[in-house]
Amino acid sequence: MSSYPTLSEMGINNPGQIERYSLNTVNHIDILRVIYKRTKGSLLPASKRFEFGRSSKTVMADSGTQKTEIVHEISPFVRKAVKELDQIISSQKSNIEHAKLVKEELQRLHQEMASRLEYIESLIDDM
Repeated sequence: MSSYPTLSEMGINNPGQIERYSLNTVNHIDILRVIYKRTKGSLLPASKRFEFGRSSKTVMADSGTQKTEIVHEISPFVRKAVKELDQIISSQKSNIEHAKLVKEELQRLHQEMASRLEYIESLIDDM
């Protein structure tokens, strides 16, 4: 079973390749666009677009005058998909932050080694 069942149901089989996503609403339709990281020359699409209708709900706007309004709500399916996409994006960011930290530590180690080698060479020159 997939870690991301909603995305699997939408046909997204490689969640590790997702770079980002966008969610827009046009005329009571939610448009979810998923953008992938693709290598140059790849024949796979760079993005996928999904459209979801919003549900209509009548709610009481003013109880004194019995006035009602129609409210359009986002689909629970879209909410689940966005939650899964957020998990993917946040885990990628944490991996990037971890890699950045490791690179910084490596830079410090290079600097320390260079200064230590310089010191040892100066000791040799003093002999």
